[in-house]
Amino acid sequence: MKTAMKLRRSPTLEIGEKIKAAKSENKKLFSLSTPSLPNYIGELKTDKSWGKLTPAAGLPELIERTETEIFENWNCSNHKVVISAGAKSALFTILKCITNSQDRVLIPSPCWPSYIDICTVADCLAIEMPTRFSNNFCMELEEIQSAYLENQFKVIVFSNPNNPTGVIYDGEFLQALDELAQNYGFYIIIDQSFSKVIFDFEKWQSSYFINSDKVFIVDSFSKNYLLQGARVAATLVPSDMEENFINIHQTILSSAPAPAQIMALKALEKNLVIPSLHHQREKTQAFITAQKWDFIQQTGSFYFFPRVDDFKNFEEKALSENILVLKGSIFGAEYSNHFRLCFARPLLELETIFNRLDRILNGR
Repeated sequence: MKTAMKLRRSPTLEIGEKIKAAKSENKKLFSLSTPSLPNYIGELKTDKSWGKLTPAAGLPELIERTETEIFENWNCSNHKVVISAGAKSALFTILKCITNSQDRVLIPSPCWPSYIDICTVADCLAIEMPTRFSNNFCMELEEIQSAYLENQFKVIVFSNPNNPTGVIYDGEFLQALDELAQNYGFYIIIDQSFSKVIFDFEKWQSSYFINSDKVFIVDSFSKNYLLQGARVAATLVPSDMEENFINIHQTILSSAPAPAQIMALKALEKNLVIPSLHHQREKTQAFITAQKWDFIQQTGSFYFFPRVDDFKNFEEKALSENILVLKGSIFGAEYSNHFRLCFARPLLELETIFNRLDRILNGR
């Protein structure tokens, strides 16, 4: 007899809940692992159309702008854009389009932990494939091929830029991965939810390949346009799967909420993209270097994934200064001495956190 499904609480969202609970008790907690960003909600005025149901695939105007401004790297001729209620619902819908019960899904780690949970909800088996710090967390085609021969997985899912490492996968690798997918028949899901948080523009501009019927591309307005609460995303879906994708998403949610889609459209029209984080990134890298933590140079997203000698000791000291951190093992079993360091916050707040850590770690 099959037991009822049990899922863990989202470790990233749980940090936000802890900070909110502390605030209600007049306490101040900081997070070193999750963002603290402004929003543009005040510039996105409501009107009477916000209460109407949109077409199941999304607002035509939003779809049109998304093709040129979100998926500008990609040739969309063999794909259709569908708007969904956030990236999570898009990922779930894709899995239900292309997998059967208990199909295997390859997830290179370190990875966004929600990939594992979404696989569980979609009745798939997540197979973790660790990447190595010594190799800059890069995926190796030979290892993917070996994983396929061993597990016969149906799809590989990864983020680009990567969360939490900040790695960008270039077009040469992606093209070779697609050729592997064509040979073995598996699908590729690329989650590019940080496509507007790029620090190596040359590499990002080449981070695509000729679209094939084996690839889905998911993008989100949450981080890129500071609309985390709106829950709206866009997906490039192979044309022959568009109808089934829409039907599955429509069954659960009818369509992405009209207010969220209109906010996303207005954000595109006003170019309300996330502000530059170059200064925060520089200050964070300088702090990591001063602490003599091992790290790789991130080129996208707003995360570093440094390695410390003794994470448990570091976590306890950080907590003594009311600073919360997400341990690396949340992102993959082999990364227990890593942690996710998020620099997406005001400079003054970032300096406050670093000063507190420097004091408790180095007595300064």
